[in-house]
Amino acid sequence: MKRITKGPQERRQELIDAAERLFMEKGYEHTAISDIVKELNIAQGTLYYYFRSKEEILEAVVEKSIADLEQSVKRLIQDENADEVAQLNEAINEILRFVSQRNDFIDFLHQDINAVMHAKLERATVERIVPILSELVAKGNANGRFDIENPTETVLFLSTALVYIFHQPDINTDQQRREKLCRSLETILNKVLTAKDYKFILKI
Repeated sequence: MKRITKGPQERRQELIDAAERLFMEKGYEHTAISDIVKELNIAQGTLYYYFRSKEEILEAVVEKSIADLEQSVKRLIQDENADEVAQLNEAINEILRFVSQRNDFIDFLHQDINAVMHAKLERATVERIVPILSELVAKGNANGRFDIENPTETVLFLSTALVYIFHQPDINTDQQRREKLCRSLETILNKVLTAKDYKFILKI
């Protein structure tokens, strides 16, 4: 049977995807390098050509997660004729969904030994998402859907709080607390963003 040769970028992405699946299924600590190469039926040396360690693979998985969220948010707000307030509501719900679906992964990142990587995830998430949401709010301002004096700074504060609070590992395991936080965030969004004829509703 003819051997299929894959390009470097395709192979690297395949390794990241396989590692992410296994990290989610088995947990990072219980996933070995050998598990990843077995998943893809490749030689262990092939993996080490792209990544020097399991920690380096984790960094790539974190980057992929942020990129996935970034693309999801961009897709939600790409319709230039849609209501900016409704788009912002959907974008915030997408961020909440993103966090809740990666509960085990985030639990791992909250361990003391991963403090630097966790901080990197939070910082990078805010840095990548804030410009997108700021542009959306500024557009809503121009169209009379918002009345916000400093769109970028307002979105920065809200996004930082959103990412920090909902990244806490106990939030997704305490449904009552999560619901209270979501209701509180709804109140803040409705009062701070002063959207006209619209009420923010968050999905939990």
